[in-house]
Amino acid sequence: MSGVLIIGDNEKAAIATAIRSALAKPMPWDKMRQVIVDDRDGPTNTLKLDERPDPDRIDALRREYPTYPVQLGSYVAAISFEEQPSGLFRHLSISSRVPGKVPNEHAAKMVLEAFGFSGYPPSRPYRVWVEEYEPGRVAINFVELEPS
Repeated sequence: MSGVLIIGDNEKAAIATAIRSALAKPMPWDKMRQVIVDDRDGPTNTLKLDERPDPDRIDALRREYPTYPVQLGSYVAAISFEEQPSGLFRHLSISSRVPGKVPNEHAAKMVLEAFGFSGYPPSRPYRVWVEEYEPGRVAINFVELEPS
């Protein structure tokens, strides 16, 4: 089963609202660093469910600093902003209604453009990884440094 990506006028309006909402409440670095996985010594570009630190703490932080999901056909894209030592980062997580699937490169590029990323791949400092967020469910994550 392949995915269906829809980015029409209604979705564009929902994206604009989600970005404004997320930008109004970025996760501060002092909170963010409590839940990140530091893999600098051996980056894998994947994060399995059992590798996530303190799921209860992550859930509590996400209630305080939520992600804002937008349905885009058979995909869901969730936007948030995070303060990190090098500046404010835009974070987009894209998942599919099909378990174990993420969007292909063409669909990911279109979603990134719709959410205001600099391009695909992004031109500013960025990172990409695949994360298991529920058993058998994965999302592709993009973070990019916002212009100063």
